[in-house]
Amino acid sequence: MKKYKSLIWLLGLIIGLSSCEMRDELLGKGEAGENAGTLELGLSSVYNGVTVSRASTTVDGGTTTGNFDEKDINVDNYTLVVTNTETQEEVAKGKVSELKNESGKVVLPLSEGDYSVTAYNYEGENVTVSERPYFKGEQTFSVKKGIATSVDLTCKLACIEISLGTTTAFDEAFKDDYVVIIDNGDGASQTFDKTSIGKKYYFQTPEHQSTLNASIKATSEEGNFVELKATIQKPADAEGGVSDLEGGDSFNIQLTEEGSTDSYISIGITVDLTFTEVGETIEIPVGNIIYEGPETPGEGGEGGEEPETGTLSVTGVPATYNLTTTGTVPTIKVDMASENGIKSLVVSIESDNQDFPGLLSTMDLLEPFDLCNLEDRAATKSNLLMLGLISEDVYSQLHAGTLTSYTFEVTSLVSLLPQTGLTGSHKFTLTISDGNETKEGTLTVNVTE
Repeated sequence: MKKYKSLIWLLGLIIGLSSCEMRDELLGKGEAGENAGTLELGLSSVYNGVTVSRASTTVDGGTTTGNFDEKDINVDNYTLVVTNTETQEEVAKGKVSELKNESGKVVLPLSEGDYSVTAYNYEGENVTVSERPYFKGEQTFSVKKGIATSVDLTCKLACIEISLGTTTAFDEAFKDDYVVIIDNGDGASQTFDKTSIGKKYYFQTPEHQSTLNASIKATSEEGNFVELKATIQKPADAEGGVSDLEGGDSFNIQLTEEGSTDSYISIGITVDLTFTEVGETIEIPVGNIIYEGPETPGEGGEGGEEPETGTLSVTGVPATYNLTTTGTVPTIKVDMASENGIKSLVVSIESDNQDFPGLLSTMDLLEPFDLCNLEDRAATKSNLLMLGLISEDVYSQLHAGTLTSYTFEVTSLVSLLPQTGLTGSHKFTLTISDGNETKEGTLTVNVTE
C-alpha cells in the first residue's frame, strides 16, 4: 500500500511540474535569462467613465452597460499580447485568466527592452458593423534588469456606438415602415427599422472622418412618402478638441416630426454624442446636422422652404372601365414619371361585391399596400410577382426610390373580376408620391353579366 501511495505522490509531482512548465511556456517564462525584469499588469475595462468588470455593473443611474455580455467586459476573458517592439516578436499571449498567477495578478518576467501590451475582447479590428462591442487597450513600456515595471492598461470601446430612437411626435405622424440607413463614410453601413429601436450597433472607426451619413425614408399617416438625407458632423470643439470620429464615440440619433403644412410633412433629427471613456454627453448643435434631399426641415419646428411643385406627372387615372363576365379586358395601366424618382405608390382596393374581399384576403391585398415598400408584406409581394404586376428588378428600383418613370399595368388583376364572376363596382385608388408632390386617382371597374 505504501508503494502505491508513493507512486501516486510521484505521479502528482510529475504532473504538477509538467503543468508549471507548460504554464511558464505560455507566459513566456524561462526565456528572460540574466537580464530579466518584470511586468506587473493592472487591467480594466471602462464604459461611460465607469470601470466595469461584470455584466451586472451599472452606469448612468442604473442603466446597464448596453446589456453587454460578460465575455465582453470581464477582462479575465480578454486576450493579452505582449510584443517586443524592437524585434516584433510576441513574447507572451493568452487569455488573461490563463496568464494570471496564483495571486490573481498578471506578472510576467521579460528580458530588458521595449515592449507593447495589447488586450482585447475579440478580434474586432476589421469588423465593419456588429452588435458586439469591440473593447481594446494598448500601451508601450520598457523593462529594466531587476526592476518591476507596473503598467495600468485601460480597455475602452475601439469602435463607434450608434443607436436609433423615435420621439412620440414622430410615431404619431409617421407609419412604422420607416427605414434609416446610417454609414460611417468608409464602407460601414447599417439599416435600421422599427425592430432596431433600442439596439446598439458598433461601427468600425474610419480614419480622418468627422461625419456620419443618414438616409431616412418614411411614410406619413396620410400616406405621403418623405425622404431625407442628413450629414451629422462631430463638433470641432468636442471632448479633447478632436473633431474626427474616434473609438468610444457614442451617437444616439432621434427621429422627430419637424413641422408640417396641409401639403407636406418633414422629418427632423436630434443627436446626442457621448464620449464613453469619460461618460460625458453633449447634444450636437443644429448647425452640425446638414440636411439634403427633396424636403429640408425648418428650424425649431417651423416649416422650411416649400417643396417644389409640378415635378410628378401621372396619366391613366381617374378612369372608368365597364366590363362583362364574357367580354375581353382591355389593357389597363397608369403611367407616372418624376425626375426625383417614384418614392411611394400606395394601392387601396374596395368593392361593393361582398365576395371580393375574400379573394383579396387570400392574396394579402385586402389592406392598402405600397409597391415601393413591401419589406414587411412578403405574401403581398409574392402574389404581385405571380400576377405579373411587378418584377424583382422593378421593385428593387422602386424600393430604392430611383425609378424615374414607371407604368403600373393592372390588367392581370382586373381580369380576375370577370373571370370569377365578381360583378359590381370595384375601385382601385392609387396614391403616388415623388417626395415633393403627391397625386391620387381611382380606377373604377364596373363588371356586369
